[in-house]
Amino acid sequence: MTTEASKVFFFDDVKVEPRTGEVFKAGAAVALEPKVFKLLVFLIANRDRLVEKEEILDVVWKDVNVTENSLASAVAKLRRTLGDDSKTGKYIQTLHARGYRFVANVEVENDSARDGEAATDLSSSGSEVGIASLRATQAGTYVGAQEKAQLSPASERLLSGRRVIVAGIVCVLLLGAGFYRRFREKRTPPGATDAITSIAVLPFQSAGSGGDDQILGFEIADALTARLSSSTRLLVRPTSTVLHYSDLRDDPAAAGRALNVDYILQGTIQRTPGIVTVQLIRVRDAASLQTVSFNEKFSNVFQVEDSLSAQVLRALTVTLYNEEGRKLGRRFTQNPAAYEAFLNAHYFMNLATEDGTNKGIASFQQAIAIDPHYAMAYAGMGDCYLRLFRFGMAPAEFVPKSRAAETKAIELDNTVAYAHSLLGYIAFQYDWDFPTAEREYKIARESDPALVHQWYGFYLLALNRVPEADREFNKFNDFLPFLVSASAFYGQYFYFRAQNGLAVDQLNKTLAMQQDYPPAHEFLGMVYEQQGRTNEAITEIRKAIDLSGGEYGLGSLGHVYASVGRRNDARNMLQSIAEQSSRSYVSPYQSAIVHAGLGDKEKAIDELEKAFAERSLPPPILRCDPRLNNLRAEPRFQDFVRRVGLSF
Repeated sequence: MTTEASKVFFFDDVKVEPRTGEVFKAGAAVALEPKVFKLLVFLIANRDRLVEKEEILDVVWKDVNVTENSLASAVAKLRRTLGDDSKTGKYIQTLHARGYRFVANVEVENDSARDGEAATDLSSSGSEVGIASLRATQAGTYVGAQEKAQLSPASERLLSGRRVIVAGIVCVLLLGAGFYRRFREKRTPPGATDAITSIAVLPFQSAGSGGDDQILGFEIADALTARLSSSTRLLVRPTSTVLHYSDLRDDPAAAGRALNVDYILQGTIQRTPGIVTVQLIRVRDAASLQTVSFNEKFSNVFQVEDSLSAQVLRALTVTLYNEEGRKLGRRFTQNPAAYEAFLNAHYFMNLATEDGTNKGIASFQQAIAIDPHYAMAYAGMGDCYLRLFRFGMAPAEFVPKSRAAETKAIELDNTVAYAHSLLGYIAFQYDWDFPTAEREYKIARESDPALVHQWYGFYLLALNRVPEADREFNKFNDFLPFLVSASAFYGQYFYFRAQNGLAVDQLNKTLAMQQDYPPAHEFLGMVYEQQGRTNEAITEIRKAIDLSGGEYGLGSLGHVYASVGRRNDARNMLQSIAEQSSRSYVSPYQSAIVHAGLGDKEKAIDELEKAFAERSLPPPILRCDPRLNNLRAEPRFQDFVRRVGLSF
């Protein structure tokens, strides 16, 4: 058996020689650092599977203690050298939060063949057997004109004699590989070689018209997303993320590239005569792999989900283990009417509007009325209540309702990770009960590792566990980089860490996703203020105020005015805050930062204590907001910080 070091790898116009440590692209030698070269060879050698990050670090950096950042940097260098990029991933595919997979079709030749022996190890990997190998029939196992200058006359004469023979061998091998692949698919035990595949489900479109079908299209996509997420072999983008790319559904491959997934699933529905059409699209080449139409009775949403899930899983050749199958079938209710009300609620909640949030609460209540033991409906209702803070409601009005709903969910079913994560969020954000927050976050993470990365990251930051916080945010960014709110608060995290350049980049990415998102404009203005870009800061914060009707930005604008000596304008902003508070709830924190900018330290601390008493002062702000820096040396401020459980 030959070793990897005794082989030569070919893909596209790239040749990799492990024995000599050389890489050639289009016939020209390219330089790679030793670790980067070792990474390339390791990925190629394991090209038939996803390679976890931890495994790569153990092999490539086995003698050095490094973080995942070193791996990410090496992958980036490799991509630049090879002419690859993270979006298309034609050579190296990133499986977010997991690892990497080498996806190019690879030809393998024994290194000894270059010394005159016949090539005995020629293979191809990837889903399309032998596409790249066709090049060997044209160029004599990839030795083309660009390499002739490297051959001796004797070697060239020998090569000329071999070309016809090798071309014939390649054709036979390609035919054999096709038969072998079909044979292996029949004989290989299910799940033995399954790799992680990423997919996004676009909201299904109605073949007719009407709001009900639009909601049904979202419901089917959302339910299918939840069902497919149960498989450890599928990385499924959450519906809340996919919604931001729904306008690209006429170009599903573009949506797939924006979401950085392998496949897009889209479909159409016709209530009458009851037809669902599903299309699975491979993103890298926009190829339609499967289009299936089947009849469904829309009176039974469970039957629709089961049929769709089975079709998609077969198309992706994903085989579920028994445990995954049990998870896939779990609905938390057996009542179709309750489940449909739950799906309606999820649709309205994800509209991220005040009207949608209230309709979501009403629909969750309807689901609970139909099935009083529906734990997941209680969890969703509690989430909806928490979202009311965006629309000027005081914490005293919505936090008790949310806490009661999540507590009820846990009483009904202690395995609902969603409810545990929200109880952790309430304990941290509103109660400042850090031990309870840690406990609930831990329970949630054990049940569902994809949950609470960002919330937990802010928790760690508030407790000054900064390296851990950085790791959590990196995990969250890998898992869910495309959700607008998450992206904006990632920018706020950089702001809190005084990494203002990164904050600007992240917030501009956010605004590229949704130009009218008020928090992103306010955060960007806050960062600009720290950079001394006053006019740009004022412009961005005013956008936040205008877009939100004063719900965002009033205090931030007042602080900017105060910091540049426009004291009358700053005091006018205090008046605007008072006026806004007559219409909706405004945290005293907004006044506190204006007073801090004006140098009114006692008034600023007064307002901070009010905000804490009203449960509208997030812990990371007290520790990290640079606009409070002139208060931090004050004995009264330090005493306040100790009383609320933080330490510096």
